[in-house]
Amino acid sequence: MDYFGRDELKELLAVQDVPTASIYLETERSSGAEANRLRFRAALEQAEEELSASVSQDQVDQVLDPFRAYLNVEQDFWTYQADGLAAFASPEMHRMYRLPVSFEDLVVVAPTFHTRPLMEYLQAPDRYWVLSISQKEVRLWQGTRSGLTPVDLAGVPRSLQEALGYEFERDELQFHSPKQGGTPGGTGAIFHGHGVGQDDAKPELKRFFRKVDDGVRELLADEIGPVILAAVDYYHPLYHEVSRLENLTDEGVTGNVSNWDASRLHDSAWPVVRETVLEKIDGALQLWENAYSNGKGEADLASVARLAVAGRIRLLLTQHGRNVWGRFDRHTGEMEHIREGGEDPGPEAVDLLDEVAEVVMEKGGRSLILSEERMPTGTGVAAILR
Repeated sequence: MDYFGRDELKELLAVQDVPTASIYLETERSSGAEANRLRFRAALEQAEEELSASVSQDQVDQVLDPFRAYLNVEQDFWTYQADGLAAFASPEMHRMYRLPVSFEDLVVVAPTFHTRPLMEYLQAPDRYWVLSISQKEVRLWQGTRSGLTPVDLAGVPRSLQEALGYEFERDELQFHSPKQGGTPGGTGAIFHGHGVGQDDAKPELKRFFRKVDDGVRELLADEIGPVILAAVDYYHPLYHEVSRLENLTDEGVTGNVSNWDASRLHDSAWPVVRETVLEKIDGALQLWENAYSNGKGEADLASVARLAVAGRIRLLLTQHGRNVWGRFDRHTGEMEHIREGGEDPGPEAVDLLDEVAEVVMEKGGRSLILSEERMPTGTGVAAILR
């Protein structure tokens, strides 16, 4: 499936060629191929109708033709979806992301891409990752409380053989624990295979794990969500010994996970994630308390907007479901408040909380969205300064 992070958001925000079309769809996993395809067709028809009101048919085709081609791709693409599909089209750029978050069906034609649903996805405290490792297969999954979706790996070895460049035979580096037939009273794992002894096993595995870890660390460089290791028990201490992933959890999922599906992995990982999410929120709130008491916290939205543009916000906390409508100058940070709550008051108005969060992330800061009950301020925003 597809990875969406801060760099991908920046790419969307940087697009200036108009017109743009943004499409969000709820999709069905595994069994809803035709329904997914038909829903996407209907969204393209709506986008065409809205585009045709302001641009020529040639421009409409330039924007939508690359996505129309997806209507004729093989069935597997529409069968293996996640919970939501986000698609973005402009005359010069086309991007599509299958993600583990359920979007409300939405089509927006505008001068810039509509990124708010993805902003909420990026800011959600329950985003997490599962790194599933066996000798034959390395898999990375991204998830939320609703489930997991596999990520297409880039720069990460997909197997021990790919990582080390050796032609390993089928049974090399296999092992079992002493409890399952090893020497009575012995400790550690017992290895068997062809040409690889017990002394060779740990160094080879550590080299394998380092290469995997380096690739995953680069891929998830901007992520603060927890990473859960899923592997046989012997792999866990070895991987932790070599890993430099700052958000790798101490507790993981243990088992022969190579054949586990997304549902089983999520069910096993979520109890670990739930505790980590609560700890992350508590840590962010403690960070806010310390920053505010030391003059490094700001809760006034107008001041936060100017600080965001100046690149001075380290972490921004915003309230889920709260809308503050107004106008915002991304160059100066000046804002005009129109009203709070209700529907979008017009084409010149923006949701100020979303706009400020976008700028914070563009400038290298982080943003986290919290429930009303956990927000430490009554303004809907709390900024921790650099």
